[in-house]
Amino acid sequence: MQFLTFLTLVVAYFMYLTYKPYLMDIAIASLMTIAFGKIDYIVSKYIKNRYIVSFVITLILALLIFGPLLYFVVEVGKFISHIQIDDIKNVLEKAKNLLSYLPKSVADEIKSFLSDEKIKEIYQSIMPIVGTLTAKSAIFIKDAFLIVVFFFFATLYGKEILMFLKRIVPLDNNKLEKLFFSTSEVMSVVFYSTLLTALLEGILFGFIVSMYGFDFLFFSIMYAFASLIPVIGGIIMWGPVSLYLYANGNTEGALVVALYSIIVISIIADTFIKPLIIAYVKKFLDTDMEINSLLIFFSIVAGLSSFGLWGIIIGPAVTTLFVSILKFYEKVN
Repeated sequence: MQFLTFLTLVVAYFMYLTYKPYLMDIAIASLMTIAFGKIDYIVSKYIKNRYIVSFVITLILALLIFGPLLYFVVEVGKFISHIQIDDIKNVLEKAKNLLSYLPKSVADEIKSFLSDEKIKEIYQSIMPIVGTLTAKSAIFIKDAFLIVVFFFFATLYGKEILMFLKRIVPLDNNKLEKLFFSTSEVMSVVFYSTLLTALLEGILFGFIVSMYGFDFLFFSIMYAFASLIPVIGGIIMWGPVSLYLYANGNTEGALVVALYSIIVISIIADTFIKPLIIAYVKKFLDTDMEINSLLIFFSIVAGLSSFGLWGIIIGPAVTTLFVSILKFYEKVN
């Protein structure tokens, strides 16, 4: 028995070395599979063929999540590559006119930061980002592809994996199923409500900026991703757009975009409509699980700081999984 344990540890170590480059992709695909567990269960009621079910769910994942992500990364790269130093100078010069509304000491400090030398430094620091972003885009595309592939097989053989866990995990089968489905419900509610809220806010922002000649699809997707960043997400988008409109002489447009983003998106959509979206998702998934918004807020912040863009998925997923396990132990003890 001791030899078997030793052999298992040695093999497990070499398995880790073999699959180390793919562990993050496998982890994300596994978490996404758990989040899609309820949807998988619903779709399986109408489609009996497991291959078709897995293909449909994987296609939905690829189109709704990774499609916009890839579009976002590629378009941002194109946008940055077309930035000219004169454009930066024009926007920043106009921004200096707004400093008259600030205290003199603060205004002088900002003016020194926005000097011609500083503008050149900003421009020179932006251009290397293009090359870095191109390289990161290639890695991102590779990771997205692998996640989709792993997700397909995880959904295809999910039942077999669960049955295997039943045999090796020292828990009663009913308790193990309850743990899995309760975790899946929490993660599903968090995932889908966050996705739908970001989509709604992105569409709202895309609508208002399209009235001033900006690309609806591009800015909708950009705002949707920016909105996932707590607190400062929205201003990352509407701030530069408003400043750009102001720099080009459209003061009215700059005010409209700023006020619309604050009132309609940040206050009405995020504060009042988001709870309705969560309630709708809970009703659709037929679950009464309670979600702590503050906990999800910190999980996204922690996920972004620890894992980058993928942290938007990993942070809430790991947090809700941990909370589900704690609640499970509370029920069984």
